Amino acid sequence: MRLKNKLILSYIVLITLPLTILGFGYYYASKDIMLKLARDNVSEIVLKNNQIINERLKIIQEDSLSLMVECELYQIFDEPSPAVGVQLLENNKKVTGILGRYFSQSADLYSTELVTQGFVYGNKSKNTYPPDYFYTSELYRRAAEGKGRIAWVPTYDYTRMHNLPELAGTDIDYRYMFSAVRQINPSCVRNDVIVRAGGASEKPVLVMNFKEDVYAGIFRDSIPIKGSVFMVASEDGTIISHQDKSRLGTVESAAWLKEVRSEGSGTAYVTTGGQRMIACFAVSPVTNWLSVVLIPPGALTHDIADTILFFMITLGAPLLALSLLFAYLISARISSPVSKLLLAIKRVGGGDFNAQIKVEGRDELGHVLMKFNSMNERVRSLIDENYVVKLRERETEILALNIQLNPHFLYNTLNIINWMAVHGEKEQVSHMLISLSRMLHYTTDNRRDQMLLREDLAWLQDYIVIMANRFEHRFRVDFDIQPELLEVNVPKLFLQPLLENAIIHGFRNMESGGLITIYGQQQGNTIRFCVEDNGSGIEAERMEQLLKEENANIGLKNVDKRIKLLYGSEYGIEIESVLEFGTRVKLVIPYPGPLE
Repeated sequence: MRLKNKLILSYIVLITLPLTILGFGYYYASKDIMLKLARDNVSEIVLKNNQIINERLKIIQEDSLSLMVECELYQIFDEPSPAVGVQLLENNKKVTGILGRYFSQSADLYSTELVTQGFVYGNKSKNTYPPDYFYTSELYRRAAEGKGRIAWVPTYDYTRMHNLPELAGTDIDYRYMFSAVRQINPSCVRNDVIVRAGGASEKPVLVMNFKEDVYAGIFRDSIPIKGSVFMVASEDGTIISHQDKSRLGTVESAAWLKEVRSEGSGTAYVTTGGQRMIACFAVSPVTNWLSVVLIPPGALTHDIADTILFFMITLGAPLLALSLLFAYLISARISSPVSKLLLAIKRVGGGDFNAQIKVEGRDELGHVLMKFNSMNERVRSLIDENYVVKLRERETEILALNIQLNPHFLYNTLNIINWMAVHGEKEQVSHMLISLSRMLHYTTDNRRDQMLLREDLAWLQDYIVIMANRFEHRFRVDFDIQPELLEVNVPKLFLQPLLENAIIHGFRNMESGGLITIYGQQQGNTIRFCVEDNGSGIEAERMEQLLKEENANIGLKNVDKRIKLLYGSEYGIEIESVLEFGTRVKLVIPYPGPLE
């Protein structure tokens, strides 16, 4: 990973890690406080809602108790036999009026009825049912068990309670209701004495019906927490009111209901439907029913999490941007000198020891760059010194090779002139001495190791004149040299040993018809020379010895070694030969361009 990326990553971690730790710490601390406040507040709301409903139900309960000493009601029901016909209608009108006086002021009551064996007294505009099944219903059973005390019947299906199957599939407003029932023993206070109906008279049952909205209307609007659920349940778990209306009248058998009921009121953590919830509950002293509000803890902490997330984003984003800017500036301050140093090292690795870095600071990195410049200067100085020493050694070795070459040629040439002088060929001797004079002048100039190709070829022409006379013109030499190569620097006398070997060794068994062709052409960055003859060729064993064994062939060995000393080991001589067909000697040197 690059230094810049490491710095950026480090700054990101240094910013995000503390913010994350602080955020989580604040979240959990706030969560506990928020949950406690929510439990206390919702618990108080449940208690107040319960108290409000209890007060309203208590008034209705007291009104029902007052109804028992209503003299007009006493007169209607203190009869030995039930009223019929017109009398029954008159009585229903009077009872409806009485019930209206006592209960019409309560908005919670849906309907109020007095039920006897033969008739249901009350307003028929809201609900009606025949008394046929009443005395076998749960309503009558609870009223009879109360013996004059009020009994609260949990929410039930109206059509099932009163055996009205014809209404089961219809959408009626009063399908689910809960009721308060009390068996009435009519009486009247006369002269401060309570007069009760005779034992033979029927005791009607007061039925006060409530829609579950009595609870739902209060709880649904009073709990502001999203996702909360309210419910009211009786002692046996029957649902009186619930957030989900489909649960009305069903029985909830969860164990936690009994546990919280035993505590009366308060808060507790419960698990319902596989979800952990906070339960705030209170038991009504009027109905003995349990009111519960279930709150998902996540709903309470959701706003906290959003607030913390907003805080982390609004604070973290600028800090992160600022840290990235600092990381970029610092990394640039560090990486720029390092990049310059790496570039300079790369140049030095490529052989450029003149590389110098501009030092712009005086810190640690600036000190490193200064030391690098100083080191590079010292290395260049040492290399220059070593190069001069090596160059002098190489010049000495090349000079020695040239000295070794010149006597070798001179010895051969003098033998040829001597042979011609013996035979009295004076003119040929004169021409050869002139050619030899020019050649000696050229070869004895050791101040330069490289000459122009045209100068070296002029010397080679003089050499060919001498050798042609020596061998009585049994061969000829052709040149095929690219003209542009004539102005190129080449090693001095580099072709003479190749030509000499072709003449002496290639044509040793030939009396005439010898042909030597000298090629020269540029190929890319190299110059390739070739000396080709049609002589007798070289045996394979002998050819392997020519350039490997010492003293195998002084001329070829010297030329190959000179080429490698001047240009490198990748350049030099290659030999190809086929017996009875001839020999081809290839020589490769780099293309240096013309001499300036």
